[in-house]
Amino acid sequence: MAAHSSSKERTAEIDRCLELISPSQPDESKFVGMLLLPRLLNHDQVDSIQRVFDGMNFKFIERLLRTSSVNSETGEISEPVLREIAINVLACFAHYENMASNKVMADRIPGLSTVLKENDETDGTREALHILLCVSITKEGLVRMLDPDVIKNVMELIVATNNEQERQLGLQLIHSTFARTCHMLHEEKKSIPSLESALKYSLHTLLKALSKILATNQDKLKFEALNILSVVLPDVPPKIMDKFKEDLSQDKIESVLKDLRSGLRQIFSSKLDIKYRDQAMVVISCLLNYFGPDWLFSTLRKTKSERRKNEKKPANDNNNNEEEADIKFPVLIIHLVAVETRVMLDDIHERRLKLHNQEAVEVDTEKEVRQEMMVPVCFEILEAAIQYLSSNYNEDQESGMDADILLKIRTVLTDTMNIVMELLKFIQDTTPSDEALEDDMIAQASMRIVALYLAEEGYELD
Repeated sequence: MAAHSSSKERTAEIDRCLELISPSQPDESKFVGMLLLPRLLNHDQVDSIQRVFDGMNFKFIERLLRTSSVNSETGEISEPVLREIAINVLACFAHYENMASNKVMADRIPGLSTVLKENDETDGTREALHILLCVSITKEGLVRMLDPDVIKNVMELIVATNNEQERQLGLQLIHSTFARTCHMLHEEKKSIPSLESALKYSLHTLLKALSKILATNQDKLKFEALNILSVVLPDVPPKIMDKFKEDLSQDKIESVLKDLRSGLRQIFSSKLDIKYRDQAMVVISCLLNYFGPDWLFSTLRKTKSERRKNEKKPANDNNNNEEEADIKFPVLIIHLVAVETRVMLDDIHERRLKLHNQEAVEVDTEKEVRQEMMVPVCFEILEAAIQYLSSNYNEDQESGMDADILLKIRTVLTDTMNIVMELLKFIQDTTPSDEALEDDMIAQASMRIVALYLAEEGYELD
């Protein structure tokens, strides 16, 4: 009986608070009601929370998120207090999918992104990030979350904060937003114009922020940015990327690519864990597919002048090492990718030969999955190199490319292609049917690069 009475009293108190926050009430009453409501709600009392949600004055919540301070009869109410009131109320609803997915919650996303403060001594920023994670699950939520200003606010928090929990929640929010968006666009049979447009407009803000981190940051955030790039870039629908390139000025594209190139060069110039090397190769492969080969390979045209400059330099002159490293970056990439390709293909060939001979083979699913993913990625980079050299080198015209460097590139490509063709011949000879060959990703990728190589090998120096 006492419990029932207590429940009735709590319900009555909730009703009084809902009256206090109604639009017709003065701000003083609304503040009191908003302060009291979260204390009256238990997370296991879904019906009570739903009733509060249905009666909530969301326009006043928006004011609390957007207002710096308010003067009341009892004195000035500061921004942190206003922010805390709004966040506490929204947090009550965010844990329930039917409420979190409601449009009125999605409409709070831009306002919530403005209250994110780095190194927040309260729980406000972390709680706001949790709410954003819960709310950005529907089409409406994702469209709001992809607003360039919202993405900018989250990325600025990620860069500025020294609080690891804030940073990780921010990174998780960026990951989930773009993963959910791309998944929804890939899964839906019909186009979703609002989501497609939102994704297109968000890309420059995201890529600009991540490329700057990659180029200038020297702690583990550089690798967090690399991770996001390696996940987002392959997932963006090609038609969205095409529209993004059409709408963005060439200067802005070149600025992003310049920073990405700088960051990738730093990454490849250091000792890398295989995970980060793979991610960096995936990013390069995607950028080559989307933006063509010039951003990576065009400095090969400077290799001849760089060699002449070095010949005139005193032996102890170490200036311009950075410039020289940048000019030779495509040579480094071709060499590293070719070596990685040969290592993987040798392992694949050896394993398949043992299977063909019915010998015992150690099962390493993780390695095989990686090879299935990375061999095509490496091939795409090598294909881009072959096509660039084929289009830009002619024995009868000056290309600016150093002959010794071209010879090294030719040698490494030839050695790699010999291994590809050897493996391909073995696969073709031992695969029982054309259908099985079509289902073999390694075989299909190998056939594509061999066909390109044989068609384009006229670029090679004699």
